[in-house]
Amino acid sequence: MKKRRIATLAIVLTIILSLGGATVYGYTQAERYKRDLQYGYTRSLSDLRDCVDNIQITLNKAVYANTATEQNGLAAKLMRESSMAKAAISVLPLTENSVDNVSKFITQVGDFSMSLSRKISQGDAISDTEYKSMQNLESYAKKLQKDLQDVDPDFSSTDFNDSLKNTEQDFSNFPSMIYDGPFSDHIGQMKPKLTEGKKTIPQGNAQNLAAAFIGLKQSELTHTQDTEGNMPTYNFTAKDGAIRISVTKAGGYISEMANTRSVGGKKLDYKAASEKARAFLDGRGIQNMKETYYVMNDGICMINYAYLQDGILCYPDLIKVGVALDNGEIVRFQSAGYLMNHKSRTLNASLSSADAQKKVSSSLTVKLSRLALIPTPGLNELLCWEFQCTGNNGDRVLVYINAKTGYEEDILILESSDNGVLAR
Repeated sequence: MKKRRIATLAIVLTIILSLGGATVYGYTQAERYKRDLQYGYTRSLSDLRDCVDNIQITLNKAVYANTATEQNGLAAKLMRESSMAKAAISVLPLTENSVDNVSKFITQVGDFSMSLSRKISQGDAISDTEYKSMQNLESYAKKLQKDLQDVDPDFSSTDFNDSLKNTEQDFSNFPSMIYDGPFSDHIGQMKPKLTEGKKTIPQGNAQNLAAAFIGLKQSELTHTQDTEGNMPTYNFTAKDGAIRISVTKAGGYISEMANTRSVGGKKLDYKAASEKARAFLDGRGIQNMKETYYVMNDGICMINYAYLQDGILCYPDLIKVGVALDNGEIVRFQSAGYLMNHKSRTLNASLSSADAQKKVSSSLTVKLSRLALIPTPGLNELLCWEFQCTGNNGDRVLVYINAKTGYEEDILILESSDNGVLAR
């Protein structure tokens, strides 16, 4: 009996010691993890400081650079430093929206530099306005330098985020940056060109237009909360919310429609879906739209249409139509691109197709050419010759040569699969 008690006690002690060891090990691992995390945060804050230092001095140099070679080199460095600064910010333990203004500033530095690089590469000079923008960016980079030096590197408390409040406040009045890039402030300020000068229609009229568009009675639609902003719309629902449709207050254009019903098994192919989409557009008086690309996902074939003006394809004027592949019903309609960009244009090419084709790589075989209007990263427009080509390895390639300057503006690769054709 005594031996049994001793054995039991030994087992208990062994378990206690094992648990204690496991606890100590777990605590040690947690402390190591905490130290590694702290080190990673400290390293990222140091990297961010270094990047901002480099951005500031590079912007200072850029104001005085006077040759295309040096200007392009400095622009490339700014893009690189901006990218690394964003990567450093992404690692830091920030609360939501704590450095939105700072992130925007860093993003715009890189984006603005990319737009300058494109301009310089095309032989154009940097304007006085752009030089002033550089000076503004440099002055704010200096502010950010100073603020980051004052940031509390104690990541284990709320002091770190609190210490960034002054930094964020310093950037709340950062001036607007207007340039040809996707993060330019003018993009958020853009208003739809098609609705300019159009009168605001009554809500009841909009409800009638929406009902006719989806083939229902006006009484079957329910008016919901309107959307304001740059393109104000009346919003409606139908069939217990399964259908949503929006109508612009100015002019009464359908901007979006979505039927979220469950789509059954696939019965239609792409050709049949295309015919359904074309009939839908024709039936609503939407003319001169040419099909470009399409993709099939979740039983819906989404087809892109671009406006055709005198044989010239205007890619910015985009309408998307989604066809349910179980019965051919139109379940998606998006016309924001068309509403934002469509206008009367004068489109004349200075360069012939033959002269433009000389700019196309000898590694490509040109199959077809046509004039096309394409959007720039800053949502401006360029008239180009679009060359449809094949590469040495069978790639399908689109090359865009500026129809005025002869510069190569863009290259896209066409990717085809059972689910559609996309340009990337």
